[in-house]
Amino acid sequence: MKSIHARLHGWLALSLILVFILLGVGASISIRSLTEAYIGSRLEHDAEALLGALVVPAEGVSPWLRSGRLSPVYQRPLSGHYYRIAIGGVVLRSRSLWDRDLMTEAVPSGQVKLSRQVGPDDQFLLVRTASYHKGERALTVAVAEDLMPVRVDVRYFQVRFILFSLLALLSLLIIQALVLRQGLAPLTRMQDELGALASGRCEQLTEAVPQELYPLVTAFNRLLGVMRQRLSRSRHALGDLAHALKTPLTLLGQMTGRPELKGHAALRADLRGQVTRMHGIIEGQLRRARLAGAGATGRVQVAEALTALVDVMGHVHRDRGLDIELAVPEDAMFVGDREDLLELLGNLLDNACKWARHRVRVSVTTENGLHIVVEDDGAGVDPTRMQELTARGLRLDEHTAGHGLGLAIVQDIVDQYGGRIEIGKEEDLGGFRVTLAF
Repeated sequence: MKSIHARLHGWLALSLILVFILLGVGASISIRSLTEAYIGSRLEHDAEALLGALVVPAEGVSPWLRSGRLSPVYQRPLSGHYYRIAIGGVVLRSRSLWDRDLMTEAVPSGQVKLSRQVGPDDQFLLVRTASYHKGERALTVAVAEDLMPVRVDVRYFQVRFILFSLLALLSLLIIQALVLRQGLAPLTRMQDELGALASGRCEQLTEAVPQELYPLVTAFNRLLGVMRQRLSRSRHALGDLAHALKTPLTLLGQMTGRPELKGHAALRADLRGQVTRMHGIIEGQLRRARLAGAGATGRVQVAEALTALVDVMGHVHRDRGLDIELAVPEDAMFVGDREDLLELLGNLLDNACKWARHRVRVSVTTENGLHIVVEDDGAGVDPTRMQELTARGLRLDEHTAGHGLGLAIVQDIVDQYGGRIEIGKEEDLGGFRVTLAF
């Protein structure tokens, strides 16, 4: 589907083009009609002048025209101005016709007929034919004029009109594009704000918008507020539920050590296993519920988070003397919740430090998104188990010994943020490598 700007611009441009075409056609027709009407009125005056110059004697004597009363244009051959007078059986023709004649039709008395025909020298003539009475005799007067000079002037006018129209049309299209861009600027700003909202750079849309967009923006902001309130209430309720369940589970765990159960080792072991399993189920479901409400709530500096985690891991594994290398640009940002990032990187770093021999390396790049690589020089992973490690939805810590602890949490967080996780063998250090791409 085309954009609103493109659709409006296209339809308005088509409307302008149609208007200019109609104006051009109407102007051409009007100019031609006006010029021919003007020539017709001039032919009428010439016909009246011919009637005044015509001498009609008594029967048996041929009529004639007073030479001093005729315009010289009728005497010049092929001048483009012609006449033909038919009275009785006598025909008087202008000298300008040379050896040609005008084709005339009988016209009822008192009527006038305008026609077009090809005249001498292929001239395009407008012919006015009318019937008159002079004295007691009836006569027909046909007066003609060449339309070609007028047609040339009309074509010249049409060319100039087309050029000026094209210039005006181009100017209007440019103005129209600017007006549309200015008019649709609030939609562009809203699009930018939606992008900022998705990337965590703002928490709601600006309500300083035109009247037509104000109900949409306010409804959207209201929906965001309701979602935040529901998320907050859900997290509080989950926290209360976890606290309420953990206390009885802790008491159940303590009860397995009571003296009454010393003689029932199998029962005590079974109870402890079930309590541990319930703890794991509660923690897993709470984690998934929290992640289901997570999203792009802010921008977290990756370097700061990793520096803090490395300090923690250095204290936890200080007796092993691990060398933890960091290569993180200062402008690397994670778009999301800070706690999610800490849990994500914390699990990966803890896993790497646990299985590394001497070195752990963390590198971050920001080209084409955020890429985080955590690698160690440990024993690595059996290649035959690699497909299991990358299988979506698999609880990796339940199926793989060694590496895999905490990877289910990592998989959940990465999936929630629409990222990608790749697990493989590090060629340089020779150990395990996890690559995260957002």
